[in-house]
Amino acid sequence: MSARVPAVRFLYAGAATLLAVTVALVAVGLAPRWTDDSVSLTGGSATEVVTLTVTGPRAGAVTAAIRVTPRRKTEGVPPPAVTLQAVLPTAGHTTPTVYARFLGSGRYSASVHLMTPGRWVLRVGVDDGRRGDRLDFPLAVSG
Repeated sequence: MSARVPAVRFLYAGAATLLAVTVALVAVGLAPRWTDDSVSLTGGSATEVVTLTVTGPRAGAVTAAIRVTPRRKTEGVPPPAVTLQAVLPTAGHTTPTVYARFLGSGRYSASVHLMTPGRWVLRVGVDDGRRGDRLDFPLAVSG
């Protein structure tokens, strides 16, 4: 009877391991995607800091959140006009320049259509009426 005990323990250990691996695989397969596919890039000029955030940078329609933070106090000054354009220098593709929609508190939103995967450059223009700046943000886009 003592020779049978190690064999039974081995079978129980094997069954427990198989059950644990199965539960782990099912949990990974059914779990929500907790990863954030957003890319956030920051640049600036002498007058402002610009942060560009793109959620899910893939070929097709892409929406960019743009935050413009002035380096100096700008009370009583209207918000700057912000534009967005996408350029794929290696293939010569460009999108039309679009005006970003002002959402308040220095936040803007704009959408462009990226025709193909590749190394795009998102050009953000900021024009406050006295000075216009253009900042280029590199963005690798998958298919």
